[in-house]
Amino acid sequence: MTKGFSVFIHKGQVQIKYYFEHGTYYDSIFIETPEVDIVLEGIVLNKKDLLKHSSGSFQNYLVKNYLENNWRVFQQLEGEFRGCIWDKQNQKMLVFTNPTSTQRVFYTHINDKFFADSDLVRLSKTMKENGISLTPDMISLYQLLAIGNLLEDRTPIENVYKISDSCFLEIDCESNTMSEKEYFNVSEIGYYSKTKKNAVNDIHEIFTEAVKWEYEKDNELNTSHLAFLSGGLDSRMAMFYAIQNKFDIGCALCFSHSGYLDEKISREIASDYKLPYEFIPLDDGSFLKKIDQLTTISEGTSVYSGGIHVQYALDNLSFRDFAIFHGGQIGDGILGGFNSEPRAKSPTAYKIIVNQNFLPKIQSDLKKVMSNYEREEIFLLKNLAYNRTVLGTQVLQQKAYHLSPFMTKDFITLSLSLPEKWKYKHMFYFEWMAKHCKEAAKYTWERTLMKPDAHWKVKFGDKFLKNGYLFLYNKILKSPEKASMYPYQYYFDSTPDIQNYYQHYFNENIGRLESYPELREEVTNLFSQKTFYHKCQAVNILSIFKLYF
Repeated sequence: MTKGFSVFIHKGQVQIKYYFEHGTYYDSIFIETPEVDIVLEGIVLNKKDLLKHSSGSFQNYLVKNYLENNWRVFQQLEGEFRGCIWDKQNQKMLVFTNPTSTQRVFYTHINDKFFADSDLVRLSKTMKENGISLTPDMISLYQLLAIGNLLEDRTPIENVYKISDSCFLEIDCESNTMSEKEYFNVSEIGYYSKTKKNAVNDIHEIFTEAVKWEYEKDNELNTSHLAFLSGGLDSRMAMFYAIQNKFDIGCALCFSHSGYLDEKISREIASDYKLPYEFIPLDDGSFLKKIDQLTTISEGTSVYSGGIHVQYALDNLSFRDFAIFHGGQIGDGILGGFNSEPRAKSPTAYKIIVNQNFLPKIQSDLKKVMSNYEREEIFLLKNLAYNRTVLGTQVLQQKAYHLSPFMTKDFITLSLSLPEKWKYKHMFYFEWMAKHCKEAAKYTWERTLMKPDAHWKVKFGDKFLKNGYLFLYNKILKSPEKASMYPYQYYFDSTPDIQNYYQHYFNENIGRLESYPELREEVTNLFSQKTFYHKCQAVNILSIFKLYF
């Protein structure tokens, strides 16, 4: 049984189920009092800080805080959490997710019945058990084909939605009405009012606090520290800050194709700092067959192939003494990667479309979504970072929670407040690194093949060195496996067994689209293309139909 919780409300009757061991490990708890029942699942990084100003247990703190402050209790929590609160006195139910919605909760309101569940697959089964037939949401399916993930609150199932990041549902059980409310609105964040020098110091302090929260949680759980380490900037920044703050890394973990830059760079760092190091090679591509397993984990909200290599790493990880995966998710994006120009601008389809052929199918819907945003980086934060990048987190969470110091509310608030011209081309990121984490700038950046110690190196490295490196291995040496962290196309082209597996999967499941002739033809054409990612997109649709319909 997938851990989490579920809620069912009908005719004023409330049923709550939780699927975790109450009161053991992490911060997952079930509280039952005469006034209120509370389910909280996950990890609360600032729990100790909250209890400094409160007497009694965390359970008492949550109950007292809710009775005094209502939904504002969510605003005080930091970490990977989700849950529900049954307010018996006021006959209302609150169902909530964390600020980045990495802890997903899905819901539907059909025929005076309200269903919510932290697992979409389980929710779909519950709906069927209650006589509700499931219908595919066609806009969502075409979003998967055009974008590679779903936007905002969509799911592959019609009339079923995801609670948006930083939001909660409030259900009035007497009137049988429901509304979604926001408790942390990034669109209201104003621009930074002090100097860039102040900002560099402020981000250092906020990042330090976030890293300490993560690693001190390991100490609270009495486990070692496992940190991801690659050739990128984000994971090394997070790990170097841990080292700066006197935390002993128990395992620096890297996974990529053998000999690629991620391995070379991470090995060099681990060797120089004498860190225990584990490398998991992604060399034979056999993991590409885990189509249904990854679709179940993604719940059909993004193309399964985005996390399939993470599943292989998880399956082959030998280090065991840990409770948290320490990473650096979204740092590159929120500190410049989401800014296509050095100024504030409205969002466009730039950076989000992965298959232009399907753009016309979602064009009007995409324009409608983008019209809700004034700033490009907020649109991309919510729809790429929170809805696509986090697939790896869903995979890892089978074993342990995945945390990133770039994803706390304070870090997000400060990053979004910085002027776009500061962050453009990662200029601010480099200045922060140069002043507060010089160690990170001593090693090559995988993206540019140069050390990240000067602004000019970004453009020069991107345009000349990295392109030259890719041309050398792809065109001249005919060794594409050396040109990517996970060269899926190479694995597919060079392995008849994988080719046969995909062809068999397609043949066996294409009939599931019999009632959707236009989609069936499009998926068939997509699968016939040589590009492996296009085949994955086609197979992803079939796997979703197999899972739900």
